[in-house]
Amino acid sequence: MHKSIRVRFLGKDYTLRVEGDDELATLEMAAFLEKKLQAFKAAHPEQSDLTTAIITALAVTEELFVEKSSNMDPGDAVNAQLKKMEKVLSDALLSR
Repeated sequence: MHKSIRVRFLGKDYTLRVEGDDELATLEMAAFLEKKLQAFKAAHPEQSDLTTAIITALAVTEELFVEKSSNMDPGDAVNAQLKKMEKVLSDALLSR
């Protein structure tokens, strides 16, 4: 059964439809995200809400990827980090 809940991000209300038993988890995730958004906004008040949302989304995604890679085989995690570093270095060299 679906249920509508309201969440607030950066001062704006959003209505979400969730499964009844997903309500608490969704509210917890929304609170987590709002905390991250507010932290970024406090550190960078000159940034727009859209920029705040995008940068925060990237930071949360990075946390997820780091968490996932830490659950990998250590060799896979090292290879993933090496590939990431290779791309950063390659991008830096190409931008010269």
